[in-house]
Formats: sequence, C-alpha cells, structure tokens
Amino acid sequence: MAYICNDCSNQSTKRFPSGKCPACDSYNISSTDKLPKTTTKERKPKTLIEIVILILLWGLIAYGGWSKYYRHDQPAKPKAVPTAAKTEDPSLGY
Repeated sequence: MAYICNDCSNQSTKRFPSGKCPACDSYNISSTDKLPKTTTKERKPKTLIEIVILILLWGLIAYGGWSKYYRHDQPAKPKAVPTAAKTEDPSLGY
C-alpha cells in the first residue's frame, strides 16, 4: 500500500507518521490502493406519468426542429394591392 501527499506529491510505501506529510506538514494524504466500491443507490423506476411527460416533451422538441428546418411549405404570396388611378392635376402643369 502506498501513500501520497496531495499537496507536494511526496510518496511513501509506509504510512506517514501522525497522519501528516513529513515534507510539507499537510494532512491532505491519500492512499493509492483501490478501495472496495460502495454500492450505488438504486433509483426507483419512472412512473407512467413521468414517461408520458418525457415522450410529450421530446415530441415537442422534434416537432420544433422539423418545422424550423425541414418544413417546405410555400410562403403565402402577398395579395396585390390595387393602386389608385393617377389623375393629372392641372395646377401642376404637366
């Protein structure tokens, strides 16, 4: 089993005396041996309502991407606005 100081990287095969590094007097010591893994807390399964909400949200995201990038509808053509007939104004002298 090896020990290493996390502050100054001093290494030793024996445990540091009094639990601190002899080089820098730090208590930030770790061992390099692998500790047995603790069991992770198991998650409870998702309820039906959570699954339905997730599906609806993913569908909404997919529809938004489709409508923005893949929708090829033709934009509506603007209707022609009739212009008023020009009448000559005699006062302008044209």
